[in-house]
Amino acid sequence: MPYVSSAVATCGDEQEPAASIAELKKALANAQAALGAAKQELAEQKDFYVTVLDNLKVEVAVFDTENRYLLVNSKSIKDPALREWVVGKDDFEYCSYRQRPVEVAQRRRQKFAESVASGQEATWAEDFEVAGQFRQVSRHLIPVYAADGSLRMVVGTGTDMTARQVAEKKLDEQRKFYEYALNHVPCDLAIFDAELRYLFVNASAIKDPTARAWIIGKTNAEYCAHYNHSMTLAEERHRRLNQALDERRLVTFEEASQRRSGPSHQYRCLQPVFHADGSPHLIVTYGLDVTERVQTEQALRHAKLAAESAVRARELFLANMSHEIRTPMNAILGMSQLLAKTELAPDQESYRHAISTSAEHLLVIINDILDLSKLEAGKMTLEQVGFTPVHMLAEIEQTLHYKAVEKGLCLRVQVAPTVPRVLLGDPYRIRQVLLNLAGNAIKFTEAGHVAITCDFVADADSRNGEVTFRVADTGVGIEPEFVKNIFSEFSQEDSSVTRKFGGTGLGLSICRNLLKLMGSDVRLESVKNQGTVMQFTLRLPQGVATDLAPKRVLPLDSSTRQSLRNKQVLLVEDNRFNRQIAKTFLAHAHVQVTEAEHGAKAVELAQYRRFDLILMDIQMPVMDGYAATALLRQQMGLTTPIVALTANAVKGEREKCLAAGMNGYLTKPFKEEELLKIVGEWTLLQPVPEASLTADAEEPGFLLAPAPPAVPLAPQLYGVEELLQVGQGDPTFVTFMLETFVESCEEAMQGLSQGMLTSDLVLLKTTAHTLLPSLVHLQALHLLAPVEVLDQWQGGFKAATLQPLVDSIILLLREVVAQIRLDTKK
Repeated sequence: MPYVSSAVATCGDEQEPAASIAELKKALANAQAALGAAKQELAEQKDFYVTVLDNLKVEVAVFDTENRYLLVNSKSIKDPALREWVVGKDDFEYCSYRQRPVEVAQRRRQKFAESVASGQEATWAEDFEVAGQFRQVSRHLIPVYAADGSLRMVVGTGTDMTARQVAEKKLDEQRKFYEYALNHVPCDLAIFDAELRYLFVNASAIKDPTARAWIIGKTNAEYCAHYNHSMTLAEERHRRLNQALDERRLVTFEEASQRRSGPSHQYRCLQPVFHADGSPHLIVTYGLDVTERVQTEQALRHAKLAAESAVRARELFLANMSHEIRTPMNAILGMSQLLAKTELAPDQESYRHAISTSAEHLLVIINDILDLSKLEAGKMTLEQVGFTPVHMLAEIEQTLHYKAVEKGLCLRVQVAPTVPRVLLGDPYRIRQVLLNLAGNAIKFTEAGHVAITCDFVADADSRNGEVTFRVADTGVGIEPEFVKNIFSEFSQEDSSVTRKFGGTGLGLSICRNLLKLMGSDVRLESVKNQGTVMQFTLRLPQGVATDLAPKRVLPLDSSTRQSLRNKQVLLVEDNRFNRQIAKTFLAHAHVQVTEAEHGAKAVELAQYRRFDLILMDIQMPVMDGYAATALLRQQMGLTTPIVALTANAVKGEREKCLAAGMNGYLTKPFKEEELLKIVGEWTLLQPVPEASLTADAEEPGFLLAPAPPAVPLAPQLYGVEELLQVGQGDPTFVTFMLETFVESCEEAMQGLSQGMLTSDLVLLKTTAHTLLPSLVHLQALHLLAPVEVLDQWQGGFKAATLQPLVDSIILLLREVVAQIRLDTKK
């Protein structure tokens, strides 16, 4: 037992060291395993971070406090051996190894020192060449500090900017190219963003580069405020830009502005651009300078207005001349006709004949001048009616017979048997040419004869043919060198011709123009002091008897004359001689005539008396025929026929009279038969009113009020055709001009009222003169006559005479203004 126990005890002592060693070994094994695990984890972490660093798109390098490499990722150095080698090296060693310029290392060392000294990030761009290729890298150095504030490391990054720089350079080159191109586009170009701010402006729009740079990001309001432009301009541009976005379409408009060089006009175009989802992206705007075009159009309009004014002045002159000469001519010829109805001694009859001949000669001159005006204006028209050449030449012979007899000449008229009985053409113009040629032949022939012949050569179909009229004389003839000028206006061989034979030198020019209008010309052969032959040929169709217009004559014992008995006629005429002549002519047919010396008197009479016809002169003091007719038609609703008696024979006068509400037109001077015929046409066709059946046959019936019109007459108060033409069909332009005209009318009415109130004749005439062009352009023809009378007023201020004229103008202006306002509201 003791042995065992001793052994056991001994054994127990021996086992304690062995257990400790085992535990130590185990602990060591565990420690080694933990260390291995830690190393493995550290290796995995290192591999993780290195993998992360190597997969970054930027170069990464870590430096110690002495600017030596601690770590470099594969983006910086792709070769693993080189990455291992560089650790512990500085940039000088690295650049030397990689054969980089020493300046690169110096710049890196400088930036490292700046970053460490400032404790801030240092950045710079590094340019160098690798394998013949240019590279640019954006470098960053960031210092990292320990908890105690000491410098721990510096982390450097580098981003390769080569591709970006190339792209930016290319974009910059493209931008410069497009800007260069856009700056040389000969129109204003600007681009706005969706907020209506400037993104781009080319040099054509703003020449100053500083101003172009300043305006980017600004609005039109800021631009106009900065350069002291009208804010109305900015508001209008803003409205138009919004319109383009809202309506999603191209918007165009014309913009007027004031520049240092003067007024400027731009034709603006705004094109909106949208994203794929439909949201606004930008607005491309461009403008063309149309100042020259607008100025040209304005100059053309002014020239047109000036030309129209000149034409108007010429027509007005011709109308006045026609009126001023025809009015006394009417009296002269009328009195001559009345004298012819009395018993005259032979010498008195000779005097009367001389008076008539001289008056008719003056009428020929007037008609020549009017025809010349028509021909030059291209307003002469030809008729195509049936006529009998034999009768026409017989009338010419009858007209010229006494002139030939007075000079002791033999006048022969011969019509060839081949000439058809009826031809189709314009007999009035053919007669006019023949009378002029034959009249000249008689005028310039002192002895011998004048022969008028007519021949005809039919075509194969016998429907048409050539008619040759020939006038031959044995007169003074024409020098060869002057033959080429004989048909020029106001042309005669020399001044002695005018002194000896008289005339204006217009006749042959008018003849030639008329013949050219009919497709022919005058052929002239002349030998000085032996005679002259003039002939012309016309191609005319043959006609039949039914083509002849029936002649309407009014014999003394005709039923028409009997039917005119006791017809009531209001004669409105300011010239007392003309009133006397017309009244006498009408009295021969037992027509009852009431006289009025001006339009205002006629209006007053027509309010209380019924007439079968009103004979209305046009140009009269106080109130002219146009104004009187307008009052009778529009204010009183009078339907009584009104026939114009006018000395104005210019083209368009008839149309003006009809447009003013008149029914007929008779030119002075007139013959008794012409006057009675037109009176019969307008009185015998009217139904006899029942009220007149109970009235005294010798006295006109009296009425309390005018009869209501059977058919309402609505003469055109104004026209917009000329405004549409000037405004190129733009209705807004027409509306604007009408509104302007209404304003001018209101100012004119105020001026007229003020002029009458202050007895200021100058103000009255100035107001009328200012109003005239607007009336012409607006075609308010019925207003022209009274306004022209006031404009051309020659006497002093006479309230009693001027007041009715001014009242009529104001009344007519109010009617036109009311009609315009009514029309523009539709």
